[in-house]
Amino acid sequence: MNNQQRNEPCHCGSGKKYKNCCMRKDEAQAQLSKQTYDVRRVIGPNTSPYIFWKRWSAACGRNEFGLVYDMLLSNGELAEKFRTAEDFFVNINEIGLPYEGRWNLDKIKLTETSCMFLCHRIDTDDKRADQVCSLMTLKRTELGYRVENIQRSVCRADDILSFDLFGIHSAECDYLKKVKSGWVRPDLTDEATRFVAPED
Repeated sequence: MNNQQRNEPCHCGSGKKYKNCCMRKDEAQAQLSKQTYDVRRVIGPNTSPYIFWKRWSAACGRNEFGLVYDMLLSNGELAEKFRTAEDFFVNINEIGLPYEGRWNLDKIKLTETSCMFLCHRIDTDDKRADQVCSLMTLKRTELGYRVENIQRSVCRADDILSFDLFGIHSAECDYLKKVKSGWVRPDLTDEATRFVAPED
């Protein structure tokens, strides 16, 4: 076990302080060595997207980042950017992983081969504050869903929270924009729904 102090020269001989050199890597190795779950027993071919979200959230909440890393798509953007679980762990803050407790899952978009989770961060009670949003893209594989990429965006409080924030067109957003501008479906107007008594 490494008992090196944060401000001591790093044990690797770089001349830097330990906290600015190998500390995060050593923490990663210590944390990852505690992993007890095999991803194939947590996520399977029949695991639904919502259950994937719950199990992903549980792993993030328990700091089981080795398991979280195993939930990544092996040739996806995140896995290509962070080639090892240690590298992934060291850069957790840069990635900004969305998970239940700190993030609210707002929408799920499902196709035959992929799934997208649209979430927003819930770290403020200020209803007028900008919102940090996240789009988590999953691909379906023969072993079950795996995370291909996670994107982040900041939107204004009055923006419609939709997939359009990430350049993905949705009919829902078109409809909500029309409603926000005052449009009312003709079949829901007072005139259309007004009861007319039958003639005797």
